[in-house]
Amino acid sequence: MSSPSVLLIGSGGYVGHFVSEQCLRNRSRLRRLAILTTEEKRSKFSDIEARGMEIVLGPFDSPESFKGFDTVICMLGNHAMKRQPAIIDAAVSAGVNEFYPSEFGSDISQGGYLTNRYFRDKQVTRRHLVEMAKRVPEFNYTYLLTGGFAEFALEPIFGTDIEKHTFTFYGTPDKQEPFTAIRDVSKYLVESLFLPKSPTQERQFRVIGGLYAWGDIIDMVERIQEVKYTHTYLPQQAAVDAAAECAKKGDVDGELAFSLKALMGDTKEIGVPKPWDNDKFDIEPEGLEDSLKRFFGERKGSKICLL
Repeated sequence: MSSPSVLLIGSGGYVGHFVSEQCLRNRSRLRRLAILTTEEKRSKFSDIEARGMEIVLGPFDSPESFKGFDTVICMLGNHAMKRQPAIIDAAVSAGVNEFYPSEFGSDISQGGYLTNRYFRDKQVTRRHLVEMAKRVPEFNYTYLLTGGFAEFALEPIFGTDIEKHTFTFYGTPDKQEPFTAIRDVSKYLVESLFLPKSPTQERQFRVIGGLYAWGDIIDMVERIQEVKYTHTYLPQQAAVDAAAECAKKGDVDGELAFSLKALMGDTKEIGVPKPWDNDKFDIEPEGLEDSLKRFFGERKGSKICLL
């Protein structure tokens, strides 16, 4: 297959930083590589631009911004994710034939993910991709399903407080969750650019670093920090109720957080169920405990070090 020409959207965010760096490491394999941004945000990318990254200035919803590219990788966060349908329209109008939506997480085509508020904008984007593929036979799209980011395992949204040494979970300690180190996510993403296209217009890669019970995750944290945590397990319904209360108040961030907490505690749901596609890649994923050791840094009890 010919070398792809890749345009990155959302490179200033957490995922975008790692993916941009990994793309730059593979620059020789790409026909063209650029970040799409605006003039007022260009300075954020001065360092990576100096190292060879092309910068394209323009709006996300204009076909002019996408001319000359065949592949778009979108890495927008929760609040900006609703812009993806307009981005897809503009990209396809400009001739883009491969689109990576901002997924990088759970398989939202299953069970409670289909109706969970946290994934609403992703579901809208998925439906838009399906409709676009019906209208444009040469258009393809790829989902990279990785489970949670290892870096986020210790985030408050997952119930962990590494300063107060507490863990609060709306479910049971044996509930399992897939996690993948963000550095590995970026490797899988870039390598997928060079794998064969699917016979259908939709392509999926289901790759995870490992599947872990929450009780075991906190045991890892206790070993690394050498301190005991206070574990609190609450009914899953309590998170459902809290999400509804946040929605009444107009607290979008709270609604999203508790919607996700409720889903994580549901024992019927596994973020990325088998079959997994790790064997399609020559990548040895980092285990969660090794990730956590790396993230804590050298001093015991220090804040997470995102290296």
